[in-house]
Amino acid sequence: MNAEVNKDLLARAIDHIDRQRLVKLVMDLVDIPSPTGEEEGVARALHEIFGSAGFDATLQPIGDDRYNAIGRLQGEGGGKSLMFNGHLDTSFGPEQAHRGIGYQCKATLVDNEWIYGMGSFNMKSAMGTYIVATEAIRKAGIKLAGDVVIAGVAGEIEKAPVNDFEGRQYQGYGVGTKFAITHGAVADFCILGEPTNMMLIPRHCGTTWLKITVPGRLIHTAWSKVETNAINKSRKVLDAIHDWIPGYCERNKAGDFQPRVNVSAIEGGWPWRGARTPDNCCIYMDVRTIPGVMPVQVYNEVREVIADAASANEELAGVKVEIFLSAPGTSIPDDHELVQTIIQAHTDQLGEAPKMGMETWYSDAAHMNRYGIPTVNYGSAGRIRTTGGGGFSTSQGEAVYIGDMLDIIRVYIQSILTICGVAE
Repeated sequence: MNAEVNKDLLARAIDHIDRQRLVKLVMDLVDIPSPTGEEEGVARALHEIFGSAGFDATLQPIGDDRYNAIGRLQGEGGGKSLMFNGHLDTSFGPEQAHRGIGYQCKATLVDNEWIYGMGSFNMKSAMGTYIVATEAIRKAGIKLAGDVVIAGVAGEIEKAPVNDFEGRQYQGYGVGTKFAITHGAVADFCILGEPTNMMLIPRHCGTTWLKITVPGRLIHTAWSKVETNAINKSRKVLDAIHDWIPGYCERNKAGDFQPRVNVSAIEGGWPWRGARTPDNCCIYMDVRTIPGVMPVQVYNEVREVIADAASANEELAGVKVEIFLSAPGTSIPDDHELVQTIIQAHTDQLGEAPKMGMETWYSDAAHMNRYGIPTVNYGSAGRIRTTGGGGFSTSQGEAVYIGDMLDIIRVYIQSILTICGVAE
């Protein structure tokens, strides 16, 4: 890795950043609906973009008419390679359009400063910044020593098959990235432009999804008993869980950071058949884990909580706990060269060091790190227009600030030149 970037070459590349190209790219990608399981259209569009931009473009079929789009800009040799990874699936689909312009699969430009639309936040805007950063270097006539890889991947959104909910629309949590990195999309380092609001995130939580089944007795209301109704019995399980949550979060602190636990769903009975009691009630949980905590630890701990509740309440006999998804967290050290490269580039381009932290959400960085490709999350989306703060506004929907995208492109350009090096 070059210790210092040639400032003249850096300035030349930055001069070639094309704002109009960026805005059009992001809006065009947002205009293509791509909920989880329906990524084919946007993958094919991205494949064409890569080809026209001079990348070696590959369309990877991962099954069920789903594709990754991989672009590799071959370097001249002698430098390290840098991947930019971004998921193509969106959190919602066209059925959410009634919520407002931030949920529509149609991009809207507001005040020539903001792009609204499904995927603009998470994370089609990132794909636009990757492409424009790389194009700026090429337009400046700079030849890189190492490769730049851009991976547009299917199936990242946090979804998992369970019970009767099966099929490609539930196949998330990294199926595209895991296929990509086992089928040629590899690099020395990776930047994942999730919507971090310009924060540098070298570590994030893992998760364990649990299903707790409380048995009941299927019978007509005429012969039912409150104490054997699975839904009523579940109240004691929920009480035990909620009593456990604060202690779990406190015991698993990492500095000032605490993981979170979410009781995400309850399922029992038949709304259309009110004269029957349910034969079971299922409680679903999402337990976040800090890096280093394995899913089996959570599983054992929750089983013990439920076992204690059952021993104190005879009617809870037969309660079952099972994992239906697990994904450990990830972390790379603050002194890692990838982290330090981004800190330096951010500081040089924006006048101050980036804020750093840990996130509760999960990303494909965990899979990349597990396959030996050091990865961080660092993206431009994540600013809330109405407040100026970071995060996501459910009332506003998805949006990205164009100025932030242009800022991070400068940082990406410097990071590319530093990591990949310039060919002699």
